[in-house]
Amino acid sequence: MKRKVNMNRPKVSADEINQRRNFDSVLKNSAGAGAKPFFKKPWFLSGVVVATVAIVTSVVLMNQIGKETASETKTQQQTTAADTIGLATFYKAEEAKPCIAPPVAGLNIPYTTYKVNVAKGGAFDFKTGSTFTVPENAFVDENGKPVKGEVELRYREFHDAADFFVAGIPMTYDSAGVKYQFESAGMIEMLAYQDGKQVNMAPGKTINIELASEYKGTEYNLYELDTMKNNWSCLGKDKVVSTSPKGRPDSVKILKAEERPQYKAIETKKEEVKTQKETKIAALPKPAAEPKRPNKVNKDKFTFNLEVDPKEYPELAVYKGVLFEVGDENKNFNKTMYSTTWESATIKEGSKKGENYQLTLEKAKKKYDLIVYPVFEGKNYETAMKDFQDKFSKYTAVLDKRKADEKKIEEEYAARLAALKKQQEDLIAEWKRQEKERENNMSTEEKVSRVFTISKFGVYNCDNPSVYPRGVMCSASLLNENEKSLRCYNIYLVDKKKNGLFTYYKNPVATFSFDPKSENILWTVENGVLYYLKPEQFVGIQPGNHSVKMNRMEKKFQTVDEMKAFFNI
Repeated sequence: MKRKVNMNRPKVSADEINQRRNFDSVLKNSAGAGAKPFFKKPWFLSGVVVATVAIVTSVVLMNQIGKETASETKTQQQTTAADTIGLATFYKAEEAKPCIAPPVAGLNIPYTTYKVNVAKGGAFDFKTGSTFTVPENAFVDENGKPVKGEVELRYREFHDAADFFVAGIPMTYDSAGVKYQFESAGMIEMLAYQDGKQVNMAPGKTINIELASEYKGTEYNLYELDTMKNNWSCLGKDKVVSTSPKGRPDSVKILKAEERPQYKAIETKKEEVKTQKETKIAALPKPAAEPKRPNKVNKDKFTFNLEVDPKEYPELAVYKGVLFEVGDENKNFNKTMYSTTWESATIKEGSKKGENYQLTLEKAKKKYDLIVYPVFEGKNYETAMKDFQDKFSKYTAVLDKRKADEKKIEEEYAARLAALKKQQEDLIAEWKRQEKERENNMSTEEKVSRVFTISKFGVYNCDNPSVYPRGVMCSASLLNENEKSLRCYNIYLVDKKKNGLFTYYKNPVATFSFDPKSENILWTVENGVLYYLKPEQFVGIQPGNHSVKMNRMEKKFQTVDEMKAFFNI
């Protein structure tokens, strides 16, 4: 008998299963139209007693099996339907993610921040040897109004597969419906903020970028990432210039420390700190003039008792019984002056303010000027001395506090100045280290800068569109450590022959290809956990269908450099 066997019958859908779940109808059709039930046939009647027990047992058993089977079928159908709906929801959520979406929480390329004086602009250095130049008045706010004061530039670079991966920047380029993967010669992102709000480039202004690169080929184009359309726009070619000591153009020369904006900024800060110190000291309360100690009457010297106008000489008015003693410096004084009745006697401030006075005596045509000193005797001296001591105590208290405050301000200034000098020393040491590192890592021929200008902020890439690697083509189902299918959307292939990141979508991957002659790494992420495939695990993958057990990354990388060291990138 010949039979037709369907080896590739299409999978029955859940709807078709539900349509055919009327088991009574199936049994009726299988018995045939008009057929008698088997229990009414003659041969059955002769063994009715024995058969009855068997039938009852069979019916109970079959009912139980039927219930279990139906229950299992229903559960499987519900689970399959739930998985299908859940996976569709998962894919929809993944597709709705922002254009730039770092896949591993807490792991990313950090920004380096620069302070830019809007009115002056400036030239700035990055640790890789890149430089960029900002023109004056290059910023406007969200309403297009010019920005004044200081702007914060945030800048970072991406140079290899690990950088591209952790940053979550797409490396796929769609041109005329054809998808390409980028091989990069270097990528940058630059943003600008003031008071926490993003600012834009002013119309007609451009920032010149000189991106340090190990790739000197001219096959690369310059692309700008359009985060709204999730695609790259080609801006044309960048310019490749040598940065070797002999071939370095003036535009990319290494600046001396004192010429660098960071160094100059600290020098300016040092001047600001000094001015702040002087301003603080000048604002401290000053004590009144130091009070003069009262002098006691010298019995061997001549004194005059004069009435003093308290409004004119308040420093003397507080004393009672003040006398004026003739100073030794008066060469014209004689005893007759003391016994003479003078028609007029006036006093004014002398050469030593608050200490001596000039006494003028007049009679007829005689006139004498004498230098005299205030003195006291008896109880008047005691009263004057007590007043002096009170004033002197208050004076010294104010003076001592001022001296203590001045010392504190001077110490704060010295500490801040030392910190700023240390910053400069650290910067110089770091610049020297970077220079040495660049010298060691790049041969003379490899030292190039890729030069281009940008007229708005965002992500820019020096890239060459490339097709997926060729060699082995297969389908791959990625499994976790428990050999269950990974729920992941983006799967990234690292081909160490190419400086790119090749992206495949949705697990299982229907069409997966790689170059077996290259060193390959595979990355994907499920629920924030990194899974990977090591280069040696690619050896057994041949054309066909493969279930690939991925390695779960138990280590939590603190920096991208740690990740690069782990994967030898």
